[in-house]
Amino acid sequence: MPSITGTGVRYDNVPYNQYSVGGTTTTTQTNSNVVVKVRFGSGSTVDQYTGTPDGTSGIINGTQVDMGVPRKANNWYRIFYQTVSDDTDGNISGVGIRIERWTPSSGWQEVLAQGSHASYDNNYGDWYRQNQGIFWVPTHPSFQTQQHQFRLGFHKHDNGQLRFNASIGNDLRRDGWNNNTFEVWELDGDRIQTTGRISRF
Repeated sequence: MPSITGTGVRYDNVPYNQYSVGGTTTTTQTNSNVVVKVRFGSGSTVDQYTGTPDGTSGIINGTQVDMGVPRKANNWYRIFYQTVSDDTDGNISGVGIRIERWTPSSGWQEVLAQGSHASYDNNYGDWYRQNQGIFWVPTHPSFQTQQHQFRLGFHKHDNGQLRFNASIGNDLRRDGWNNNTFEVWELDGDRIQTTGRISRF
């Protein structure tokens, strides 16, 4: 099955090699360099609390990633985040993830947000959930050739207290993985085709 690597598209397990008996049985199509760069990590704080006031916003600790200068001005970034969260007090609570982009000239700007009802419970007693999202963010429209950084934030609904990267009795944490993951992929804009209402911003 083909796979995308840092150098191209790799085709493994060729069923029949017609050119030689002992020759290679794999090949890499190196002119399809879709993936430019990948950075990943995780939020640094186990059981990070949101606070209780309705409308609270904040930054998820440890999720800032420096992607450097884009290889091309029209490249895109694919951002993935997943965490386990808990409504610790059982009150009404909702939360959504925010994406912020930074360049030296623009500073930090919120570019995408799920909204505070993306994950929501209406006063359940004890409710664990997974907050996650895949976001597509272009290079900055005015500063495409500058260093780009990204970080994650949150926006909360109603008065419930939430905690991200929930420890859940330490069941899922191994070797410093704090029950969440965060990835940023820089992808070649010439090899991405957008449809519908998606646009550069």
